[in-house]
Amino acid sequence: MAGNDTAKAGSFLAFLVGDIQESTSSYVTVAVLMGIAILVHKFSSPEMDAREPPSMKPRIPVIGHLIGMIRHQSSYFKTLENRKMAAATLPILNGKVYGIWDPVLIQSVYRNRDLSFEPFAVEFAQRELGFNNATLKIIQESTLVPEFFDGIHKSMTADNLHRMNANALAYVSNALDNVCKGSAAFEATNFFVWVRDLMTMATAEALYGPNNPLRKDASLMEDTWIFEADLPILMLGVAPSITARRCYNARQRLQAALSDYYGNDRDYHEDASQIVKNRAAALRNHGISGEQVGIFELALLHVATSNTIPTLFWFMAYVFSQPELVARLRDEVLPVAQRSGNGEVTIDIGTVDERCPLLVSCYREAIRMSNQGMGNRRVMEDTTISDGKGRTYLLKKGCNVQMSAQVTHRLEQSWGPDSASFVPDRFVVKSGKENAESEKMKRASFIAFGGGRHLCPGRNFAFAENLGFVASLLAGFDVSPLDENMKETHSVPIPATCSMTGAVVKPADNGAGYGVRVRRREGWENVKWRYIS
Repeated sequence: MAGNDTAKAGSFLAFLVGDIQESTSSYVTVAVLMGIAILVHKFSSPEMDAREPPSMKPRIPVIGHLIGMIRHQSSYFKTLENRKMAAATLPILNGKVYGIWDPVLIQSVYRNRDLSFEPFAVEFAQRELGFNNATLKIIQESTLVPEFFDGIHKSMTADNLHRMNANALAYVSNALDNVCKGSAAFEATNFFVWVRDLMTMATAEALYGPNNPLRKDASLMEDTWIFEADLPILMLGVAPSITARRCYNARQRLQAALSDYYGNDRDYHEDASQIVKNRAAALRNHGISGEQVGIFELALLHVATSNTIPTLFWFMAYVFSQPELVARLRDEVLPVAQRSGNGEVTIDIGTVDERCPLLVSCYREAIRMSNQGMGNRRVMEDTTISDGKGRTYLLKKGCNVQMSAQVTHRLEQSWGPDSASFVPDRFVVKSGKENAESEKMKRASFIAFGGGRHLCPGRNFAFAENLGFVASLLAGFDVSPLDENMKETHSVPIPATCSMTGAVVKPADNGAGYGVRVRRREGWENVKWRYIS
């Protein structure tokens, strides 16, 4: 392919030379056009090894793929998937990016230890968080990054997760008690914003304990989502205080509150979560001050809310918009909700996975439908990936690898002809040899949490938090989605476009015109909820 491109370039140059008269101005014109032609050829044709994934040329030379990514965000890789290539090299300017669409090849990427996510965490952190150069130098030149990730994984033990879940769900239970009293119904004109604000505060309570900065200033909840919404503009790094003013100002307010929290050692409180303690300890151990820890740790609040909460919204919208499904799920959940004589209801989150297969399936199906994130890896050394059937590709050191969940989560070869629809029991495992290959393809294609050593460490917290909340609603409440006229509806909102910095889509217009009504079920008016695992 490279040889053909060279021949074409040579023919083009010969045409230019032969067609222009030999005057002084013509020589200048020839020189300029030759220079342009050489530059176009150079930039549109990065050096390629025949063993690399085949080149996928953009429709607009040199910058076409870059324009597509900016314009269509993560959906651009869904567009490229239409070219039916398992893997491809995307030339961008004078560099290249590897795009992987085949689920088996993606799993090969996840297993490969020469492919790492950590460089992205370092490179984008300063743009996202705006910390000082001294902190950046520590991150780049010390052992902080591996120690930081090690601290995260050590904080995700069963006991620590249970404590976080119990604190989050206790907040949710108290909030429901306050808005749903007796038989009176609670209504919100925006279902998404109600869930968003409720669970943002619940998550912050679980993370930070009684000194939760968002409890002291509830306006920080709105700032959390302003920061999230405009982050793609901020990440461009072009005069962010002007081009991304709302995001920039929200970041400053959030970081001021978090700097006060960490600067005054409030993360040492016994009821602060272990993940907050471990991450802060790793930063402090490398000489980063408490105030700078607060600037850096906006990342934790962002990652804990930005995807988990929209996922919960879609989970609830898909479930509660289908009354027949609600009835089936309620029959499954009620045996797990143990009522005592004193009006207390205990839900054992640890048994939900085994005893509520349809509920768990609905949760995973909601993830499949809503998660459209991009997986990113950096090639640390020349390496290969393989589909196990003889197809192997070379990946060159220094290049980036990108994989789209929007593609794999909608592949008909993995999910069947109804891949674009919400199917409640899709993830109820089907036994038998005839289903083994199908189940294997589903597992390979479901990449919402990444894979390999970079598997999302917070997935189990999100699972228990979301399942516990929805199980409570199914058992003790009637939940009805409402249309723009506040009438019951059996539809779900249209999703917005997923940004390159996000993973889970939000409803279009931030959910405007899609409300919710919540009412306690008869006989459940005065119960108190308790959660164990």
